Amino acid sequence: MRDSAIAARYAHALFLVTERHGQTARALEDLLELRPLVAPHSRLGRFLAFPQVRLADKREVLGKALEGRVLPLIIVFLVLLLRKKRLRDFDTIVQEFESRVERSQGIQRAQVVSAAPLTETERTRLHQELERFTGGGIKLTSAIDPELIGGALVRIGDRVVDRSVSTLLRTVEKELLEVSV
Repeated sequence: MRDSAIAARYAHALFLVTERHGQTARALEDLLELRPLVAPHSRLGRFLAFPQVRLADKREVLGKALEGRVLPLIIVFLVLLLRKKRLRDFDTIVQEFESRVERSQGIQRAQVVSAAPLTETERTRLHQELERFTGGGIKLTSAIDPELIGGALVRIGDRVVDRSVSTLLRTVEKELLEVSV
């Protein structure tokens, strides 16, 4: 919990700075591209985490590797995370930053969980219906859970629409148990 709160603060600060400079969209693109490069298992990520390498050397490598590829502001941000020993939180910070950008654009995240993969037609129709229902943009992700038997479950923020067969069967079972004959 503490790390996600810290990541949210870093993401918020970066968001404010990028908004002030009108570089939020480009910053998000750069951050998303950097994710695999600075991941703990990557070559650069392992180098940056290596405690025997001086901070100045790490800064120099970052600057040379990223100059001209990403916004200078992003390089400064990475150096800050490096200096504050928060590079391990980079992925969470990027997620928080992306979420803030989406909120500022009126986009909500929705997840659909179904028993079987949705066809492209079903996915498109569901996406359109969710946008109509919410009155705004939706970023839809999907997952599969065979235990649902059929139907689907949709989460948008703290709202849940459950039309899965397993839930409907539990409801019918509960109602039958409550009926006296």
